[in-house]
Amino acid sequence: MADFEAFRARTPTELPPAPSPGRKRKPRATQSEPFLRGPIPVWWLARAHEAGGSALAAGLALWFVRGVSGKPSPVRVAASVRRRFGLSPDQSRYGLRALEAAGLVAFVKRGRGRCPVVEIVDRLRLEGGEP
Repeated sequence: MADFEAFRARTPTELPPAPSPGRKRKPRATQSEPFLRGPIPVWWLARAHEAGGSALAAGLALWFVRGVSGKPSPVRVAASVRRRFGLSPDQSRYGLRALEAAGLVAFVKRGRGRCPVVEIVDRLRLEGGEP
């Protein structure tokens, strides 16, 4: 025998409450881990890698600080950033010098006992053609 009770018309008091027609909001993403913000040019990373040693790590630290600040202004390499990327003061100094020699950064300020401030060169220079 069929159960027709499931198909019986219900009165408005028996119906479950209808969802409100309000706008659904996406849940906000919580940031639990720091991340690199791009885009980071691949040619830049390749040149930093070719510069050797700690140049790539110093370069990644620069791009991290630039992403956190949100503007393409000069980047200050603070001790806290160095520590986050596992760079000693010497490694940071050598890495930044190697990046400068490769034409990837330009020093804005540097001084004994001061945090270096550099400008990231992220535009292709058309002099040599290939980046």
